[in-house]
Amino acid sequence: MVVEDEPATRRLYRFLLVNSNFTVLEAEDGITALEILSSHPCDVIITDMNMPRMGGIELTRTLRDQGSEAYIIMVTAFGSRDIEKQALQSGVNEYLTKPIDFEDLDRRVKAYFARQP
Repeated sequence: MVVEDEPATRRLYRFLLVNSNFTVLEAEDGITALEILSSHPCDVIITDMNMPRMGGIELTRTLRDQGSEAYIIMVTAFGSRDIEKQALQSGVNEYLTKPIDFEDLDRRVKAYFARQP
């Protein structure tokens, strides 16, 4: 799942992942993501940190409180050590700063699935 409030960025992530043969769901914020995830669980969630209604950190905390073991990659344009620490403490598996190297993101998602039994 791609959770991103910027439509062009969301489409770009989707294009990249679909070209790597992944099925991709999309949400424009954390609230919408939770609604979709309630009926369509996902293995990997790529989420922006800052979004209206519910950002990535709150989304991650909510998912972890619900027992989700989804692999969460958080992306932000506003990276700092403190924010990275906060994101990792919320349960994020990986933290990336924009601009994103899309080939690197693709490798990270593929590496996650390669580690699965």
